[in-house]
Amino acid sequence: MDLNGTLAFVTVVECGSFSAAARTLEIPRSTVSARVASLEAHLGVLLLRRTTRRIALTDDGRDYFERAAPAIRTLREAEQFDETDAAGRRPLNGSIRLGVPFDFPFDALSQAIATFRAAHPRVRFDVLVDDSVSDFVDDNLDMAIRGGQPGGDHIVARRIATFGFARFASPVFGKAIGKRASRGGHRDSHDIPQLVFKPRSASASTPRSPALGAPLQNYAVATNSFALLKQLALHGAGMVVLPAHTCDAEVASGQLLSLPPDSVDTQAGLYLVYPSRRALTAKVKAFSDHLVAHLEARGTTHKRSVRESTTSRLSVESTEGQT
Repeated sequence: MDLNGTLAFVTVVECGSFSAAARTLEIPRSTVSARVASLEAHLGVLLLRRTTRRIALTDDGRDYFERAAPAIRTLREAEQFDETDAAGRRPLNGSIRLGVPFDFPFDALSQAIATFRAAHPRVRFDVLVDDSVSDFVDDNLDMAIRGGQPGGDHIVARRIATFGFARFASPVFGKAIGKRASRGGHRDSHDIPQLVFKPRSASASTPRSPALGAPLQNYAVATNSFALLKQLALHGAGMVVLPAHTCDAEVASGQLLSLPPDSVDTQAGLYLVYPSRRALTAKVKAFSDHLVAHLEARGTTHKRSVRESTTSRLSVESTEGQT
């Protein structure tokens, strides 16, 4: 078994180039290249496609990295354990690469990271904020936070929260709906412009409100950004369905009105996602549990609905499953 070759290969993928890997390993670039070539010869497969400007994983390389990287990270952690705490436990250390969407409540995440680092100061965090994160290998992620349906091949998803959706509109539209309802009309008037969420993968003709079961054909604006939808609603562009917790401040200040949910499905899941169970190193599992406990302490129960509160917050469950 060529552990030096495996270490060189994993470091090249993590660093993004042979030169960066050489600096990390503190060996010549030619040595890194030779070790990766020797590993490829030993395995009988091509792991990396190389050009003068970039490298790319082959399918075999991706598969080998997914299997080898967790083991290399565990070995690195083992080398760094040079002391124990008062209870005889070895301290957690190393980095956690975490992917989060733009609309995740950053106050909750920042508090969870800060309190975790207070207990484990040797752990570093690399946080990638991007709604389109989908490849654990290319982005070198240990874990990610995702909503919707996060499943896929070799993906482990742990449901950590259920968050509520609500309909919002500027006070101008809210008053118009209230007047229509007082005259016996339908509260969800279809002549009010609709602002809808459209996933990046959706076709041009089928944008959806995030909590509606059918495509919306008549809409004013469709986008894959909840943040932009909220700004549009604030500027009076129309009615929108958004995660309720993202509009707490605007509802409290009177900039937005939270409307009855009508026929929308008012809850959706939030998940911690890992590339595989082998990727659950001690520090990743410890932070996962810490984040779940932190969200649970901030949240409410599943029984609370958007109808009962215009500012329905995250509610947590810690069931773990594999998709």
